[in-house]
Amino acid sequence: MNTVLIFTLLFALAVPALAQQSSGSGNEDGFFVHTVYFWLNNPDSEADHEKLHEGLKEIAKIDLIKDAYVGVPADTDREVIDSSYDFSITFIFDDLESEQAYQTHPTHLDFVENYSDLWKKVVVYDAVPPAE
Repeated sequence: MNTVLIFTLLFALAVPALAQQSSGSGNEDGFFVHTVYFWLNNPDSEADHEKLHEGLKEIAKIDLIKDAYVGVPADTDREVIDSSYDFSITFIFDDLESEQAYQTHPTHLDFVENYSDLWKKVVVYDAVPPAE
């Protein structure tokens, strides 16, 4: 099965399950979803793709992350789809505090220092459950 399809299915299944878990967990903050899209300086460079992929897999191992997904654009074509990026990550944390600790985690800081020369653009989308 295609890796992108697996990523999409897992994400589609994980977010509703986490929402149900968070509503009954007693955690006032619920969960925190951190999604980042990366555009490479040299999108045609296989070496740059491989290097960034390795770096993303390393930060995905940080123990503060509850669930981690590293993806590339799916082979889909609809007017509303932006597939101009080269890589994406979706990290799910227990709460905002865990995500904030991730931002200053040594592995994350090393990633930014050692890989930021590979990308020309990064866009971040952070999300939390809506207030009930």
